[in-house]
This record gives sequence, C-alpha cells and structure tokens, in this order.
Amino acid sequence: MNKKIVFILLIGLVIAGCKGRNNNSGDLPPVNAEQFLEKFSMVETQAGKKQWELEAARALLQESEQQTKLEKIKLKFYKEEVLTSVLIAEKGDINTETGDMIATGNVVFTSETEKVKVETDQLNWDNKRKKIVTDSFVKETRPGGIVTGYGLEAEPDLSRSVIKREVKAQVIPQSKEMK
Repeated sequence: MNKKIVFILLIGLVIAGCKGRNNNSGDLPPVNAEQFLEKFSMVETQAGKKQWELEAARALLQESEQQTKLEKIKLKFYKEEVLTSVLIAEKGDINTETGDMIATGNVVFTSETEKVKVETDQLNWDNKRKKIVTDSFVKETRPGGIVTGYGLEAEPDLSRSVIKREVKAQVIPQSKEMK
C-alpha cells in the first residue's frame, strides 16, 4: 500500500510541476525553444510544386536565431516535379526566415539531368535568387572535361554555371569520362 501512495504523490508532483511551467500571464519573457530532432526533413513548394527537399540525420532548431544546424544533409532540387540535382554534405545551416542554406564538409553536388558533379568544401543556396553560390575552390566534372577554380554561381540543376577566377580546364577523352 505504501508504494501506491508514493506513486500517487509522485504523479501529483509531476502534474503540479507541469502546471507551474505554463505561465500565460506574460510576466516572464519567452523561453528560447531549442529542439533537437533526428531524421529531419523540410520541403519548399511554390504554387504547389516542390522546389527542393531537405533531409538531415540530425537538426538543432534555434528559434531565437532563426537558424537550424544540420548534420549529414541531403538536399534535392526539383523542376516541374522532376528531380534535377542532389547536394550531399557533412553539415549545414539553414536560415528559417529566408530559406538560405550553407552546406559544408565534403560537399558533392550532382546534376541528374546534366550529368555534372561539383565538389567543394562549401556551397550556399541563395533562396531569393534561386542560385547555388560559393567563393571556395570548386572542381566541376562534366562530360568531356574537368574545370577547377574559385567561386561559383550556378543554376540548381547545374544547366548553367560560372566559375569566377583562377579557372583551369582539362579535356578528358570520352573513354575515361566519369560516370
């Protein structure tokens, strides 16, 4: 019988503790609501059509800073509901207000439609301009060659890209092209 009384008292204390935390009187400043999530995903649509889909193994939402820190990310871009390209990186940050993203650590960005692969240490998604950009060193492998340099601005499907400075190109015979 003693165990039942102790159990009931513990339940009562937990309920009382929860009621004390819900203070809607406005006397206390809002608490920074940070959340840690496993298997995080987020989708951006425009006129009902998927623009991009973000997946991450882990995410830390920091509402006060309007930022989400991501680990092991995969970002898929779509055009007319068709997958056009995929970005994979070790880490990333997303501004939850603007939708801008930064991917860092062994970043590989591959175009499904153009058969292009970009490798770098950092890529940024400019959500307003709908462009992939970076000032870092990039290696871009396309059918027929490899282009390296610093700085990149590209369409999300890599149909058009510009490497900005110190550009070097290497032609690869078709038999040795990367698949």
